[in-house]
Amino acid sequence: MGDIFSKGTFEPEELGALQQIFTEVTSQPWFDQANEAKVEFAKYLFETFPAVSFDARKHRSIIEASARMFYSREAS
Repeated sequence: MGDIFSKGTFEPEELGALQQIFTEVTSQPWFDQANEAKVEFAKYLFETFPAVSFDARKHRSIIEASARMFYSREAS
């Protein structure tokens, strides 16, 4: 857990943008609603986009594609 925070400090607007994308993506009907999937997705966001490197407009499509690949509900 120390690795996540050792890369810098998030500004409030950065955290807000990450929270907004997290909320939007996890509310999609295809996203696995298991708590474990949400926790892992949150970890992915913090580890992949450390403070100061996150740009919501630039990274939105990458985040959604990764979420669809790794956190989608399994087809019934």
